[in-house]
Amino acid sequence: MGAEEAGAAGDGVAPVTGSPGVAPPARYREARRLLTSFARSGNGADLRRGIGSFVRKGMGGSARAASRMLTTSTAASSLGGLLAAARDGGDPGIRAWAESLKQRRLSANDVALEVVKRLVPGGGSVDEESAKNSMELAISKLYEVVPEVDIFQLTDDQIANVMAYTIAFDVFNRVQLELGRVFEKLRYSARVIQERFGQALDYITTVVEEAMRGARSGATARTMREVASDALKQALFVFGEA
Repeated sequence: MGAEEAGAAGDGVAPVTGSPGVAPPARYREARRLLTSFARSGNGADLRRGIGSFVRKGMGGSARAASRMLTTSTAASSLGGLLAAARDGGDPGIRAWAESLKQRRLSANDVALEVVKRLVPGGGSVDEESAKNSMELAISKLYEVVPEVDIFQLTDDQIANVMAYTIAFDVFNRVQLELGRVFEKLRYSARVIQERFGQALDYITTVVEEAMRGARSGATARTMREVASDALKQALFVFGEA
């Protein structure tokens, strides 16, 4: 994956647009039951089965879910393309923008905000807002994993990690809505709730990272958009099979 994808073809820095609306709440009944069981016990099997039902029944299967989550893969590939372009310096506008951010010596959170603002200047749909939040969290996660990293000099592997984190956080945002409804009915401490959310995020991230590795493997060169789309599809398939 290289910065050329962020050039004239528009593969890297694509606009993040909304996807179709959510399914009727009844479709999530089984997922909510299983996630309630997970919330009570912390049982990983219930978590996996709950997310599996969420994908299969709630979102209509992994293929349909991937189609409905087009905003997710677009966000991941757009972010990857921008970071590759900033690293390689082929676009004068992006190069000047990156230099201005370096001179300001911003915090990790502020850098994340500026990067996302470059990709999505204004507000948007619920899906677009979720994608923006996921991109910000993905960059913050990279700084957490590699504190001294230069966001504008990332390796291909690091860019792929940021893309995977973006997808994982966006999937988690959707599951979190269901868990949030579950926790509204249960009297648990903030500590327990955070532990359960952490469990869910760890599981989702592990699956997406493995899917990203699979999407990037092979001798055939692929665009970031293709890699992000394939990683999302592979991850959703794994979730749906649980």
